[in-house]
Amino acid sequence: MKHRAVYLALIFSTFFWGANFNLGKYVVHSTDPLSAAAWRFMLAGIIMTLYTVLKEGIDWAGIGRNAVALLAMAVVGIFGFNVAFFYGLQTTSSVNGSLIMTLNPTITVVLTALVIGEAISWRQVLGLGLSMAGVVIVVTGGSWAALSRHVHFVLGDGLILLGNLCWAAHSVIGKRWVKNLSPMQTTTSTMLIGGGAMIATALFVHAGSLPLPAGGSLGAIAAMALFGTVLAYLWWNNGIRTIGPARTAVFFDLVPIFTMLIAIALGQHVTLAQWMGAVLVITGVLFSSGALDTLFKPALPAPACP
Repeated sequence: MKHRAVYLALIFSTFFWGANFNLGKYVVHSTDPLSAAAWRFMLAGIIMTLYTVLKEGIDWAGIGRNAVALLAMAVVGIFGFNVAFFYGLQTTSSVNGSLIMTLNPTITVVLTALVIGEAISWRQVLGLGLSMAGVVIVVTGGSWAALSRHVHFVLGDGLILLGNLCWAAHSVIGKRWVKNLSPMQTTTSTMLIGGGAMIATALFVHAGSLPLPAGGSLGAIAAMALFGTVLAYLWWNNGIRTIGPARTAVFFDLVPIFTMLIAIALGQHVTLAQWMGAVLVITGVLFSSGALDTLFKPALPAPACP
């Protein structure tokens, strides 16, 4: 299968992001969301910079050529997405947040079509529909009564939707305007700029101080920085550059599935409806990513005997 390594890396990215939800729940008990995000990206920026220097060096010329696009990606996709997402979760339900997050692939596909001009295939439409239906089943346990009972649109819902728009725009900006710059350079640059903006904002909000997370929270933030930020963002940007933002974005729907699997490992019960939803999400990702293209290609005729 073409781009197999890219697809595998994207799956691992979503696994790490799924784990971030569990780690984040633990972290917010000892610090506020803005400080947690600032510490996460401070550590991630240091790690990513050291790795880039050792692996490729710093491509100052390439960064300079793409300065405007990188700044936009950082402000919108790193700072904007994380601030909107973490603050949104403070005032919206987990059901609402999960449902709104599933709109990200759809938003990205539409933005990609409008900005880049990529055509939307019927397989992408089918895959997006299957993935969205699957996540609805996962977060509601298959109960439409639960869905209608828990969905109310509040400020947090608007912030989660804003975060979705920011992440979709981040992907499209990288594909459309970043030229001749490796995914590693792109990830490092946007992480440092976006992280710097978060640190500056946190310092302003806390009157010049940045509260240090207590106990094991710092370890959890370090894990989020290394796995859920450095590796995940690096692989995600590589996916955007290799298979495009539309195909990459659909993998985002795997995040709640991995969150569910981690919950199982922690001893929580998972229902049959949730398993069915997981199957739909994975099938949708396979369709939209193009991983099942070979099943739809007509078989080539056997060569005639000489």
